[in-house]
Amino acid sequence: MIKSYAVLGLGSFGTSVARTLMEMGMEVLAADRRKDLVAAVAPDVTYAVQVDVTNEKALCSIGLERMDGAIIAIGENLEASVMATILVKEMGVPFVVAKAETEMQKNILEKVGADKVVFPEKEMGIRLGRNIAGNFLDNFNLSPEVSMVEIPVKEEWIGKTLKELDFRNRYHLNIVAFRRFEELDSFPHPDDILQEGDIILAMGNNKDLSRV
Repeated sequence: MIKSYAVLGLGSFGTSVARTLMEMGMEVLAADRRKDLVAAVAPDVTYAVQVDVTNEKALCSIGLERMDGAIIAIGENLEASVMATILVKEMGVPFVVAKAETEMQKNILEKVGADKVVFPEKEMGIRLGRNIAGNFLDNFNLSPEVSMVEIPVKEEWIGKTLKELDFRNRYHLNIVAFRRFEELDSFPHPDDILQEGDIILAMGNNKDLSRV
């Protein structure tokens, strides 16, 4: 069954979320009070409506009660974000994600019902910093201590098997998959030989990952 999500607020963050959800096969209702932002995203989503997301009557008219989730992407305006979160929760939307810019905003949004609060700019900055410092191609935080990272195969690994390299004992890392020529092998075999240009997807403690 296809899930449906509402994205309220169509700044760069909201627009990016709306388009990504559509690319993943979801139904997306995108809403904003600005006509130009609604028009810009309309070709890329299921529905796009111009509406004041802090107006209860207006929100009730666009069918939010049928949504599986809602993303409140109005972090720069705390009052609007709080009002939208309250209204959407009162309509019975089961899962609400709200954007925040400070810890204080996060605490307030959680108190009024947000199921998850995100810091897009902060999280992207941390992710970019870790990628640069660790020479990773990409970094996925699973918890404050554990991550999955994409690592380009080092010169000294080329021509060796995963068994020979013994990542688990030598580096305390688990190899989840590796990518070769844009093809992902999610079930790597111990006898697979690494080649130049391969990308490894490794999971482990952040301290161990930073030492690789």
